[in-house]
Amino acid sequence: MGNAQHVAIDGFIVHRFVQTVGHGQTRRSRLALLGRAADGRTFAAVLEPFRPSCFVRNSDREAVADLGPTPEDRTTIDGEPVQRVTFGSLRELRNAADRLRSEGVRTYEADVAPADALLIDRNIHGSVHIEGAAGSGSHVDLVFLNPQLTPSEWEPRLTVLSLDIETDPTTDRILAVGLVVDDSGWSSPVSEVHFLAPEPSAVANAASIVLYDDEASLLSGVMQRITAIDPDIVTGWNVIDFDMAVIGRRLEHHRIPFTIARSDEPARVLPAGTNEFGRRQNAGISCQGRQVVDALRLVRYGPERFEDRKLGSVAHAVLGEGKAVEAATSAEKIQTLLALYRDDPVAFCDYCRKDAELVLRILDATGLLQLTLRRCRLTGIGMSRAWTSIPAFEFLYLEAMHARGLVGPTRGVDRLPAGDAPGGAIITPQPGLFRNVLVFDFKSLYPSIIRTFGIDPVGYRGMTSAYRDGQAPPPDAQTITAPNGARFTREQSILPVLLDRFWESRDAAKRRNDDVASFVYKIIMNSFYGVLGTSGCRFAGAPLAGAITGFGQYILYWARDRLEERGLRVLYGDTDSLFVSGDPDATADTLFDSGSAICTEVNRQLAQFVATTFQVESRLELEFEKVYRRFYLPRVRHSAADADALEEVRGRAKGYAGLAADAAGATALEIKGMEAVRSDWTEAASDLQRELLVLMFADADTAAVVDHIRATTVELQQGALDEKLVYSRRLRKQVEAYTASRPPHVQAAALLPASERDGPIRYLITTAGPQPAAHRSAPIDYAHYLTRQIAPIAEPICEVLGISVREILDPSQQLSLF
Repeated sequence: MGNAQHVAIDGFIVHRFVQTVGHGQTRRSRLALLGRAADGRTFAAVLEPFRPSCFVRNSDREAVADLGPTPEDRTTIDGEPVQRVTFGSLRELRNAADRLRSEGVRTYEADVAPADALLIDRNIHGSVHIEGAAGSGSHVDLVFLNPQLTPSEWEPRLTVLSLDIETDPTTDRILAVGLVVDDSGWSSPVSEVHFLAPEPSAVANAASIVLYDDEASLLSGVMQRITAIDPDIVTGWNVIDFDMAVIGRRLEHHRIPFTIARSDEPARVLPAGTNEFGRRQNAGISCQGRQVVDALRLVRYGPERFEDRKLGSVAHAVLGEGKAVEAATSAEKIQTLLALYRDDPVAFCDYCRKDAELVLRILDATGLLQLTLRRCRLTGIGMSRAWTSIPAFEFLYLEAMHARGLVGPTRGVDRLPAGDAPGGAIITPQPGLFRNVLVFDFKSLYPSIIRTFGIDPVGYRGMTSAYRDGQAPPPDAQTITAPNGARFTREQSILPVLLDRFWESRDAAKRRNDDVASFVYKIIMNSFYGVLGTSGCRFAGAPLAGAITGFGQYILYWARDRLEERGLRVLYGDTDSLFVSGDPDATADTLFDSGSAICTEVNRQLAQFVATTFQVESRLELEFEKVYRRFYLPRVRHSAADADALEEVRGRAKGYAGLAADAAGATALEIKGMEAVRSDWTEAASDLQRELLVLMFADADTAAVVDHIRATTVELQQGALDEKLVYSRRLRKQVEAYTASRPPHVQAAALLPASERDGPIRYLITTAGPQPAAHRSAPIDYAHYLTRQIAPIAEPICEVLGISVREILDPSQQLSLF
């Protein structure tokens, strides 16, 4: 570190890690925070020597006497003071923690990543203010040694490089590497392809194509170019599992180091498995100072859902355009690209470049990278784990514990009882067709319950026998008892305070129309219930999760009873929602006024009930969500289908349809949970259900419904619907791993080459069984589609309308099978 001078900067931590340096007696640990500063310079803040640590109870100090424990002004959750034990390296800490566990000694925070532990104690959430002596570095602009680190509010501006490779699958050789950077970061825009030219003269004059004679030279050139661009983030579509994995493999083949990091340490491909802290992790890339972020993975976390996650499909959905070359099958695509490589190398390079460009455009259009960075800054965890719920929760919770002088248990220590918690309440649906239905919804029910009743790991005070015969227990001056018998302190607990902070921040984001922040706050708050019921979280336990869902059921049933006391009919309820029959003759504006008035009164009663029964302030809020002018609740399939059946006709939970109206009376069809919006049904079934719902909601005469079903059946049998009969389902494991049973999509996948089994398996049911849609050899089994797709859609709607499906067409047309 030369030319040291005092520097103060704001920046964003792109990568954090601890490494061991030196040998023998000089062996020591170093903690490094690498990132981008607000002025565009890159930095490394190094803390050396760094001594990772954990805690043990005072009562166990003799067991760690040889490790030199020191008293710490902190306690465990149950109030016992702790001793801090420090180590020269992370390996020493892990070995000691394993030994102590085997000896029955409880440790605390022994499995918290040391870099996280430092940031937790200093309340740093990605953005950081660094101040101290700094000099120039060989891989970054500024190197700080043991600087002051404090929180910062800087909104990061980072350079993002999109990378795409094209390979020859027969040899595993890399033929081209596309590199694209837009103008949003600190680098100048880049759009180029590094190309292994079969015939250099064919692309000699092409712009932004860099030619190489052999693969080794291409790989070395790409490594140098990435280093020169100096991105903070490298992205691409499936970039970790494919592009980077192949690059790493080919570099190893040529004995070339993977030198793209902001340090002398080569990048490494990390296989999926268990990391050094005992957590399961996906495959990843270790690249000091940069992050490799897979755009394909980010798509899974955003608010939008796609039929499949192939780059071309998502690009069509988001951007309205696809890849430069598209094909029905992987084999066809490979042959097309290899032909382009040989015959039209410029077009081949354009294809590679466009794939890289599409990724940046998708991330920009969806805001997914912005969402990811915002989540990092709210939860404190690094980009590689940005969308993991448990690490985010534990970072925030440990941070709050430390502020109160508490330490958290190592995973597996001081565990609360495990077990299944009850689910959300279901008020049995009353099947049928209704007019003017009012929908009420508790706003963020589970977070509101946590805030209202103090559900919290630190605030948990054990179990008691309560709520017998549905009655709330008598008030307790010290604790609140949940419906499952779990008791919680009335003192201000950690989790409710965290949620209060997020709640206020989300409301502020809504007021300033910051949809990105609002969405991230919502996702974080909603995840808190889930982690408390997940065994992977150190703070989880059945009493906590059960208390939340128990209160949820309690509150939903309470609201139902209040509505029924008003003479209203509750048609259906699910977890946090209530569907209530309104005045069938009312106008739309009258219904909205009525719904708002009902909501106001129920909230007033609820606040009074909670204050009287539990002596706490209610944070629960029932909202009037919408009006359905027509509303349909289907019956459970295969329950009574005709008047002679003895079985009671029951409504089907989790699925309904309606004509949602605004106050002016304009309507729009909405379908929730029914076949028309489920991916495991065919397009033909989806279309038929939508069309029948439209007819039913429009009060069409029965003849129109009968004619439509007949016409659909004729089209089916004549082959006019063949393209809409395709099923689509993903494999959850390798085809060969399905041994107990082989569902239709697995049977179809077994007929495909292994290279074509990625993504959804699209198949048809034929007279020879399931076959891939692109490789069908047998006739389509129309009888299957009549009985398994058309009939289940038509029958319940016809039942509501008083139509006998069996009489619509002759048995010879197979509808008797209904």
